[in-house]
Amino acid sequence: MRKTVFFAILLLAFVSCGKNAGNGERKDIIKVYEHPDSLRAMERSWVSVRGGTYTYYVRSAEPFEVKWQDSGDGWGTVGTPQKAGDGLWKVDFTAKPLSSRTLQKGETLYSRRFGVIMFTHAARYLGCFLMVEQGMDVRRYDDFAAMNGCAEPNATYADLRIDRWTASQTGLGYTSTVINPADSVAYVYSKDGYIKLGSDDGYGADFITPSIPAIQDDTLLVLSFNAVAQSGATLPDFQGGTEPITPMRVRRAVPPGELTDSTSLTVRVEGGGFIRDVIATEGTSITFTDVPAYDTASPGYPGDIFEGTRFLVFIEGTERNPISVNTRIHFEAGDMSGAQMPRCNRIFLDDICIYRASMVFDEDIFPLAGRSGLDRVL
Repeated sequence: MRKTVFFAILLLAFVSCGKNAGNGERKDIIKVYEHPDSLRAMERSWVSVRGGTYTYYVRSAEPFEVKWQDSGDGWGTVGTPQKAGDGLWKVDFTAKPLSSRTLQKGETLYSRRFGVIMFTHAARYLGCFLMVEQGMDVRRYDDFAAMNGCAEPNATYADLRIDRWTASQTGLGYTSTVINPADSVAYVYSKDGYIKLGSDDGYGADFITPSIPAIQDDTLLVLSFNAVAQSGATLPDFQGGTEPITPMRVRRAVPPGELTDSTSLTVRVEGGGFIRDVIATEGTSITFTDVPAYDTASPGYPGDIFEGTRFLVFIEGTERNPISVNTRIHFEAGDMSGAQMPRCNRIFLDDICIYRASMVFDEDIFPLAGRSGLDRVL
């Protein structure tokens, strides 16, 4: 409903821009410019994901009103027009950072949002609008709500291995590599709304995204996901041999610094594209050796295991190795040779999202992040 009203207002604003009192082009018009000496008027503006204040210059022979309208979350405000010269005004616009947003169903933190600044002189039927955008286009997003299993990461009694997933779960299109021919299975498991990589007896696992046709003409992608390493021992599956253990009855708090698992995760791009951190050497993978481990003694456990664990990985296609419909992202936890390791490397994943960043219009957040890894942008 909020979006319907917003776009109706936007349509009215558009119509008002085209009104005139007679034949021919009107001279008493309102137009918006990026700079006071710009020759080309603006219709759209892109602002930083971190927000900030922006100044627009308006050419109008008379004073006018200015209003801001968005889909309802009030992420922008406009100031009062200030005289800046003969027939020239300036208007300040302040955008909130994306981190301030209240996410609606299907939205992600960096997903694009819109608003419009309306410049109007109602008595003279004058009007113009400026579309303002913030964020990036979402190419694929999976929150794994269809997955079921144990809510507590250290419990396993209700988890489902990938070869036992339901049709709706396999329908997401993710796959995993069988690395142990003796078992003929891959060690990926569904949890309660998230994913577990790696077995409890030392075998590694990968998790591979499906083909995404929408990205085949893209040049810059931003991969976002939440990742944590297992902390503490896996709980026994049964108490007294018959009854599943519940998180509230059996829990071992893990003191700070006590880790039972390795904390390594590799992200690999196959089928087109390089990791921007290592694009100079045409690198297609990056390894994070210090994936955060959750705190089992936290008052919010297990509901808060992914707080502060969002990673960003930056991918670029080149003429030599363009992003294509065959581009897939591999998440790899532990040893992928098929060997059973003495130390487990279990990683939990959630909220995998792939964004498209336009090289022409959108803000490139790679310089803000500095490198791939835990999100340092927002």
